[in-house]
Amino acid sequence: MNEQQMKVGLSMASEQKSKLFKKRWPKVVLIIVLVLVVSGVAGSIYQDRSKQAEATRYPPLGTMVEVEEKQMHVYAQGEGDMTIVLASGHGTENPYVDFYPLHEKLSEQSRVVVYDRFGYGWSDQTSVPRDIDIITQELHTLLHESGEKGPYLFVAHSIASLETIRFAQIHPEEVAGIVLLDAGNPTFYETYETPSKAAQKIMQTLKNTGVLRMLSHIDSVTDTLLQPEEGYGQHIPESLKKLQLAMFLKNFSNDTVIDEMLHLQSNAKKVIEAGHLGDLPLIWFTSGINQQAIQGWSESQEALAEWSTNSKQIILDSAGHYVHHHEPGLIIEEISNLTKALLQK
Repeated sequence: MNEQQMKVGLSMASEQKSKLFKKRWPKVVLIIVLVLVVSGVAGSIYQDRSKQAEATRYPPLGTMVEVEEKQMHVYAQGEGDMTIVLASGHGTENPYVDFYPLHEKLSEQSRVVVYDRFGYGWSDQTSVPRDIDIITQELHTLLHESGEKGPYLFVAHSIASLETIRFAQIHPEEVAGIVLLDAGNPTFYETYETPSKAAQKIMQTLKNTGVLRMLSHIDSVTDTLLQPEEGYGQHIPESLKKLQLAMFLKNFSNDTVIDEMLHLQSNAKKVIEAGHLGDLPLIWFTSGINQQAIQGWSESQEALAEWSTNSKQIILDSAGHYVHHHEPGLIIEEISNLTKALLQK
């Protein structure tokens, strides 16, 4: 066989392979699609059945209250003339566990309430838009329907600053003071660029198809899921870690939580437009790490002083965003001192 014949032979072989590939390609694609669909369905069934089992294994620790034809969860313990209300930040799937370093000690001297917004903890999800006035009204209804009485001292983490400030604007007679835990100034949130809805939906899909649940069997993955930053959870008992994981795999990036974040800028604007809080006692703890890591955070934290003529900032140099996991003792002391001062008025 000469060189020309070899080239012709190779060309014909290549052409035959190409035709064969074109014939087989639709079948390959179909097989891939079927595998993905079957895996997705199987994963979704695994996710749903696991959630059902965990709902039985981890019943609500507090009380379920009907709010706007849905069920909201509220946990309360302790007695006292001042009611401390703990408000969690965005994406904190189980506020009871997150605030454990605070409520166990604070309840020894005061009435302490931990509530789950819709989409969090044991509360239902809701399709009602997460407008700040709606969230605030839901909280007001929850507290009153559950029998909790003011005056309230709100302790708010992260974006919960918006609902606590808004609560004080709408119901000033029911709020004795506010403590913020590395919580954002509404002026910071007004221009904060939130993750896209598409990105949040991708994370939701990973949860709903059981991918996150399957990955959670790997210890290093579980640690990552339950520890948003170094030092988080050091004061949470090991007995609560499985509950925490179950709540994460139930609530992570659900539609209610996504909508809450999408409303962040408009909610902040509404709070700003309503004006400042007069001489309402305001204490805020600022993460020293966030001051260095987030552009504009330090300046916006200093500007929180403009919200009240009776204010105090405490900077925790080595604490991350979840300051109540890094310096719970100091925070409890400040809250206790403020509670005593308010009751002496």
